[in-house]
Amino acid sequence: MGRPPTAKSAEAETGLTAAPSLRRRARRMAALAIGLLLVAALVYSVGLADIVDRLRVLGPAAPLLLVPYLVINVLDTLGWRCTLPADVARRVPFASLYLARMAGEAVNSVTPTAAVGGEPVKAHLLRNWGVPSSDGVASVVIAKTALTVSQIGFILIGLAALFDRLERRALGAFWLAVLIGVGIGFTILMVRLQRRGPISTVWRWLHRIAPHSPLVARLEARAEAIDSRLADFYGAERAAFRNATLLHFCGWLLGIGEVWMIMALIGVPVSVRDALIIESLAQPIRAASLFIPGGLGAQEVGGVALCTFLGVPKPAALTLWLLKRARELLFDGVGLAYLTRQTTRH
Repeated sequence: MGRPPTAKSAEAETGLTAAPSLRRRARRMAALAIGLLLVAALVYSVGLADIVDRLRVLGPAAPLLLVPYLVINVLDTLGWRCTLPADVARRVPFASLYLARMAGEAVNSVTPTAAVGGEPVKAHLLRNWGVPSSDGVASVVIAKTALTVSQIGFILIGLAALFDRLERRALGAFWLAVLIGVGIGFTILMVRLQRRGPISTVWRWLHRIAPHSPLVARLEARAEAIDSRLADFYGAERAAFRNATLLHFCGWLLGIGEVWMIMALIGVPVSVRDALIIESLAQPIRAASLFIPGGLGAQEVGGVALCTFLGVPKPAALTLWLLKRARELLFDGVGLAYLTRQTTRH
């Protein structure tokens, strides 16, 4: 018989497990601190009084700022619903699906995980409605793919608007043709990879690393079920993928209205074309700040730079991004409250 672990060995194992967790927490706190310093420096350089003046103009119309994002979340939730099997989608109330998506997006915002850390949370919350984990995980993978494809299209439209504004249409046409080709190739690659058993591939890697792990052994059947669902979806439900992509794309377009409305309400109106450029080109800025939760600081600095390039005064530009951040924090708070409630109940 093997020798039972001593107290010292157990303590050492616990220490080894805790050390990476502490390092991750320290890195996260450092990233948040850097983001907050960037925002504070930006507010200081622009002038707090000027920002307050813009907020006074907004006044009692402030609640209207929540309306566009409420509708955007409806569209994104409908897009996610398209990726679930029809019988499963009917089983989950829309309000619960909406809140589950908010919870997952909140986790994406507060963790530096390249906007994917909250996807397992969405799938997990669906289990409260009897959704098999294979269907739940496959749905968030497909929905994330549809969201990414729609985002690429949205950014390309924003680039076209920027080249048009700069009156560099010939150069813009060349680069757009190149980027459209890259986007199509990237989409085809993502779909093909998902049809070739990606979850089982990951399981095989885990099995090589930990061949005797009971947990890894139990995951084999689940990995095969997820891959089977992915293959079935892309083989027989292509219309559902197109619908999901279109709904997400409509959500991105509604973001233009949010920017346009905020700028109008704070007394510095912009054209619809400039609102399109601001909203679309802010997406790669945030995506580039993968290791800062929610892109804190990087989104504001990059967004203000983009707005001032388009001729928007700095106080108005920073007010726009602070209001968008405040709206995001409010929705993330609702999502995290729902996640906490569901976790406590189950």
